Amino acid sequence: GNVVKGWEVLNACESQNNARGETNFEYIKYWKPCGVICTTDRSIKGNILDALESDGYRPNHRVYPVGRLDKDTSGLILLTSDGRLPNSALRGQFKQPKRYDVVVNQPLTTREAQELRDGVVITTQAQRDGRRAEPLTAKTKPCLVEVAKNDRRRLRLTLEEGRNRQIRKMVASLGLSVVALRRYEFMNIGLDPLKGPGEWTTLSFEEMEIVSRVISYAQQEQE
Repeated sequence: GNVVKGWEVLNACESQNNARGETNFEYIKYWKPCGVICTTDRSIKGNILDALESDGYRPNHRVYPVGRLDKDTSGLILLTSDGRLPNSALRGQFKQPKRYDVVVNQPLTTREAQELRDGVVITTQAQRDGRRAEPLTAKTKPCLVEVAKNDRRRLRLTLEEGRNRQIRKMVASLGLSVVALRRYEFMNIGLDPLKGPGEWTTLSFEEMEIVSRVISYAQQEQE
């Protein structure tokens, strides 16, 4: 996912905490429906801000998604006005685990599952500041793959990389295709208590503790 520039400037006018010790930043989690685009450009049809507004969210500050999900992927996306969070959760050695439920078009063999675990060669193209970078052809990093015992078309993947359309391309490298893809956890924050696509909620106290730890760790490492 892209890190939005200027957040530190945007947030500099806000004190990090108010007199009661509560954060002035906004943090929510959203079960993104398929068809919604993780852009804050409101001129683009299907953008995430319009989708959230139609689902009842009225932010008091400018919020941005932390990372992104493809248009045709559903599931967990965090949004915040705190520019420290994407820098702490998405960059380099600080990348946080992302977990997905995946359904493919035919049963996965034991060998194919192991190939995914070990890494497969895919070509991806990142986009930074609206510009496409040079294509990268490289092996994916080892990842956790769990295959459902009662239906080998269903699997769970845990990634720390964030390459563009990575899971779909990993599956395609095996000659298979993704039928459905949903992210159910990011940064050890899950979808609960959301019941389905279009629902959102502010982060709980426990989830805010996770956010604080992630930001604190990244800041300590950068000092």
